[in-house]
Amino acid sequence: MRLIKMFGLVALVALAAMAVVGATSALATSTQLCKVHTSLTCGAGNAQTHVHKVLKGGTVYRVQMAVNVLCLGVLAENTPLGLVTNGPQVVHVLNLTFSGCGTGSTHDNCTITVEEQPLAHLLKTGLDTGTLLLLSGIFHLACANLGINCVYDLEGAEFSAGGNHLIAEETPVTELGGKFFCPDEGFLVGDLEWLLPTYILG
Repeated sequence: MRLIKMFGLVALVALAAMAVVGATSALATSTQLCKVHTSLTCGAGNAQTHVHKVLKGGTVYRVQMAVNVLCLGVLAENTPLGLVTNGPQVVHVLNLTFSGCGTGSTHDNCTITVEEQPLAHLLKTGLDTGTLLLLSGIFHLACANLGINCVYDLEGAEFSAGGNHLIAEETPVTELGGKFFCPDEGFLVGDLEWLLPTYILG
């Protein structure tokens, strides 16, 4: 009986040690957007310094609230900073625009204006996979014919990245104050793809 208890204690200690090692490895993750994918790390001269993303062909971008607004076009222009060896890579959004937005088939009765360009953190979570977390950003949604006038905070919005795509899967955003059909929380749904091959490496 004592021997069994001893083995159980050893097993618990081993599991605890593995958990600590795992946590340390996660904290030490290196993240860098790269132009080529020839190894697990981004070779010298291969770091992406300017990235453009557009809406995936044949899809729409959706702002989900009491009334769903669909956009036919999205363009994001980003500047990733240098390699980070102990955490996420900082990504500056230089320009984020939405076009062809509306609540009907003509997609022309709404506008989405980005009033504060976001700052983001990109963290590699696997081989060419990662999570993009917005640290700031504000956009204004207006549909004049419906009286919709909403302001949304992008801080805390999280997207999955990898395989040349940045995906919002009902990503929540917080409403800062508006008029009519402006619930406290909205959701973003859509798929952006990089114009040039871009990989999440270390």
